[in-house]
Amino acid sequence: KKTKKWSTTKSSDNERAFNTYILDPIFKLFDAIMNFKKDETTKLLETLKIKLASEDRDKEGKPLLKVVMRTWLPAGDTLFHMITIHLPSPVTAQKYRAEMLYEGPSDDACCTGIRNCDAEAPL
Repeated sequence: KKTKKWSTTKSSDNERAFNTYILDPIFKLFDAIMNFKKDETTKLLETLKIKLASEDRDKEGKPLLKVVMRTWLPAGDTLFHMITIHLPSPVTAQKYRAEMLYEGPSDDACCTGIRNCDAEAPL
């Protein structure tokens, strides 16, 4: 029974808010688009306030799904931000990756060039 109230007590019929408010709409939209349910797709797009260009509204299947997800939940900027925050710079990373990338001796000119990100190093 849904009461539209948050509950801290555990119950077998409780559903997590993330599932209800995040995953369910994504799954419903995915199902409607990939199973070519045009009426249901239109209704969901209106409910979720997703505005598409006129040429995009005529698409079906995977092309429509790509446009909708790119419009509704753009991941590119978020991924770029996370990469710049959490991944080391190439110069820093090469210092500990050089031995894994190069199979020769670790003290020769090629390995040193890889380790130092030296564009002038021998190939």
